[in-house]
Amino acid sequence: MITLKEIAQEAGVSMTTVSNVLNGNSGRVSADTAERIQAIMKKSGYVPNQAARSLAQRESHIIAVIVQASPGENIFRNPYTAEYVGALTLELQQNGYYPLIRFSDNYKEIDADLRGWNVAGVIFSGAYNRHLHTLRSLTDIPTVFTDCYVRIPGANHVGMDDDAGGQLAGEYLIRMGHRCIGFLGNNVDESDVDRHRLEGFRAGLAEGGVELDDDFILHNREALFPPEPLRKIMALPDRPTAFFCTSDLAAVQLMQAFSQLGFRVPDDVSVLGFDDLPLATQVQPALTTLAQDISQKAHLVVNMLLRHIRQRALAPERTLLGTWLVERQSVRRLEPDSQQVDLSKTSETAIES
Repeated sequence: MITLKEIAQEAGVSMTTVSNVLNGNSGRVSADTAERIQAIMKKSGYVPNQAARSLAQRESHIIAVIVQASPGENIFRNPYTAEYVGALTLELQQNGYYPLIRFSDNYKEIDADLRGWNVAGVIFSGAYNRHLHTLRSLTDIPTVFTDCYVRIPGANHVGMDDDAGGQLAGEYLIRMGHRCIGFLGNNVDESDVDRHRLEGFRAGLAEGGVELDDDFILHNREALFPPEPLRKIMALPDRPTAFFCTSDLAAVQLMQAFSQLGFRVPDDVSVLGFDDLPLATQVQPALTTLAQDISQKAHLVVNMLLRHIRQRALAPERTLLGTWLVERQSVRRLEPDSQQVDLSKTSETAIES
């Protein structure tokens, strides 16, 4: 590939002049000279080294996207993460920025890398609170957290109103006639998102006079691979007639486990998900779920981050998005309910700043 030195020699100018043209400093170069240099670049197929330009200019259009993951885990196997990081990538590209994606839960290592990468900003997805206070880089680099309950001074956050989503799930299953109900999620001691959805779910059930039995709270991997804890619960005389799952992926895995155990959804047991991913319509029966607007979330995250990159003195921001119910075929009504309302009129998305 042709170098800047070779372009300068062919154009009969200094490397500084070529660099000014490359970096858009047109006021320092005559129009004729700039046009001649650009023509040589086009003819030779010259491609600028973005990393070198970033270091030379002490600025960068690189955004680090840090996704919570265990060592060796391919988190893109999770359809929510794939959908969300894909939406973030599109938003960043449309704004002239480049995502640098990192899976990790080693926050000391991340802290060192952020300083070495010369990134313009950072997006954290699903970070656990106990790690975040170790990141010294947060005081230097504009940052937005998503899907985590961070309480760090100066931190920006875009997330879901997970308590309200969980409450909507509880209220819906009560309206559908269910009284003995189970819960499936990640480890609520680790995942603040799941913990808040569980707390909201308890509140929604309590509104209908139902208490969630702690024995009916299951964790994804422990409960379904193999499904022995689930088998024991479903063998009880007063077994759950419905389960609320904190993700569509967990709901689909639960439906598969029920099939292995000989239970039919929704005839024998109902299943309610959370996210409304494409996966929800690709299974049979199609999944009833609580929807969130992932594209809108990505849009809000990127725009918030860019505001703080351009205006470092801005006050921290916090935005919560709402959820709404999407009814399909995985939840069955057990009994008529004169109190039933038109869910299409009560479902809404709320944004609070």
